[in-house]
Amino acid sequence: MTSLEQDLDITNGRMIELEKDLAIMQDNLQTLFEQVKETQKYIIKLAHNQAHMTKRISSWPYIAVEKFDDSNED
Repeated sequence: MTSLEQDLDITNGRMIELEKDLAIMQDNLQTLFEQVKETQKYIIKLAHNQAHMTKRISSWPYIAVEKFDDSNED
């Protein structure tokens, strides 16, 4: 009978430790989720800024210039 009670106590202790570990892991996952969400927001802002810059650069007026090669001068 004592052995069964000891096994029950050991099992209960393990379950309590597992519950604590699970709570810590859930907290870590929640923190990681929030950080990933912030990273996604940053990447979206970066992509919007890059698209805006590309749009502005594509509308710049370019002047055609002929290449000048001065290597043949003697």
